Amino acid sequence: MSLHSRTADLLKRWLSEREAYPDYEGKNDLWLTREANGYRSHALKYLLKRLCKLAGIEMENRTISWYTIRHSVGTYMTREEGLAAAQMQLRHQSEQTTMKYDQAPIEDRREALDRMG
Repeated sequence: MSLHSRTADLLKRWLSEREAYPDYEGKNDLWLTREANGYRSHALKYLLKRLCKLAGIEMENRTISWYTIRHSVGTYMTREEGLAAAQMQLRHQSEQTTMKYDQAPIEDRREALDRMG
């Protein structure tokens, strides 16, 4: 899976830094909660809500989940780089699974048909 170069650099720094924290010794979790537990569903939902609030994303009448973010990345990757790139990024075994991310707006499809003549 690809990461933005800044994300990869920060992740490398964190993996090196986390070795200095005794709570991480013998654990495979990337991050721990304040109670030194790995993040699970409830804590991740809480974290996502806090991140949306900090970003100014309105949560009312919306269902936002970590899957929503994954789906947005898949849709964007499909549109910008094609299905093969999205399939690799999302680590799908089947091309059929990736096809659901191919949601090009009707205007884009119409323009493509116009260019084809």
